[in-house]
Amino acid sequence: MGKIKRFLIQGTFFFHINNRITKTFKGIRKGIDNGIALAIRKAIYSKGEIQNNKVFVMTFENSYTCNPKYIVEELLKRDPTLDIVWAIPVNKAKFKYNFPRGVRTVDRGTMEMFEEQSSAKIWIDNALNCVWFGLPKKQGQVYINTWHGSMGIKRLSGNYMWRKRAAKCNKLTDYCITNSKFEEDVFRTEFWPDVKFVKYGHARNDIFFDEERIRQAKQAVYQTYGLEEDTHILLYAPTFRDDGRDGFFNLDFEEIRQCVEDKFGGNWVVIVRLHFKDRIKAGQIRFGDKIRNGGGYPDMQELMAATDIGITDYSSWAYDYILTKRPMFLYCPDLSYYEGGRGFYYPIETTPFPISKDQDEMMKQITEFDNEQYLVKVDEFLKDKGCYEEGTAAKRSADLILNIIKGDSK
Repeated sequence: MGKIKRFLIQGTFFFHINNRITKTFKGIRKGIDNGIALAIRKAIYSKGEIQNNKVFVMTFENSYTCNPKYIVEELLKRDPTLDIVWAIPVNKAKFKYNFPRGVRTVDRGTMEMFEEQSSAKIWIDNALNCVWFGLPKKQGQVYINTWHGSMGIKRLSGNYMWRKRAAKCNKLTDYCITNSKFEEDVFRTEFWPDVKFVKYGHARNDIFFDEERIRQAKQAVYQTYGLEEDTHILLYAPTFRDDGRDGFFNLDFEEIRQCVEDKFGGNWVVIVRLHFKDRIKAGQIRFGDKIRNGGGYPDMQELMAATDIGITDYSSWAYDYILTKRPMFLYCPDLSYYEGGRGFYYPIETTPFPISKDQDEMMKQITEFDNEQYLVKVDEFLKDKGCYEEGTAAKRSADLILNIIKGDSK
């Protein structure tokens, strides 16, 4: 028995050693392969002509969304001769359906994409996408980053590779579009110490300052879900957990919906929209006429514009939605865990939003909600963060891009 035990122990030990060695060699081989590919891309794409009317766009969502979408829409109105190219996942037809006429798509990470990016005068990005493949930026090309949050409380996070890309992004980015003094301070501290800020606000938030666009967004959302005109929407959209934990879906949505009806009156539906990385977990939720799945709706800003009350946790959409000055509640059952992990830029208690850690507390917060006090806190929060959103970000961003193309500025 002793010999068998020693044999199993030794076998297990050698298995782990061999496995670790194999992984190490795979990592080295992958690193060599990536290095070779990077060298080839630099050799091929560091030269060649730049097409002055070409705009290349990438988003981390891989789809037609966020700030770049609204900037592109404004560009299409202003100059239909622009050649606008948007990178999407390889062979993912579902990502192509909502692109407007005037925008071409190209498969992400392919030779075709490298050719498009290397020949574009303007790069538009909402994360670190344009530097991810190590494509060289030529003299005369202009890189504009819009990022994808607004005064968000979550600390930016990323592994070594992410930080390395962020440092490269700082070196190559010409302009970063910001919406507040708070956001400027975060970017300066985190990874953009040298980038020029253009203080336009975020293009995706312009919709909240335009009653006609709000009406159109509401009409589109209501048609999608077959809702009656007198229906009110409660939107629940939590953020993604870095460690994949999913213990944050345990709200009784029907009970919450009934509580909201009792407090505010009228007919209500709940739309649940999970983070795109969590959509597969939607099967845990029982959907029906009063509880709808919002994961397939293509534009979060339109959903927000049509929403009467929001519930989230630590997601940055709360800090877009705050511009509507409509009620927002935070459901944070794992507050201590999250705060001790990824962490916050400022205490969550300093936001205007009522915070609850369980179902009963959430219902109490809704029942006791005081809108007048809430509006005062919203105004104080926006002032404290130095927010300068005015609803003109897309137009001003388009002005910048068109002036660059015309040669009126860099």
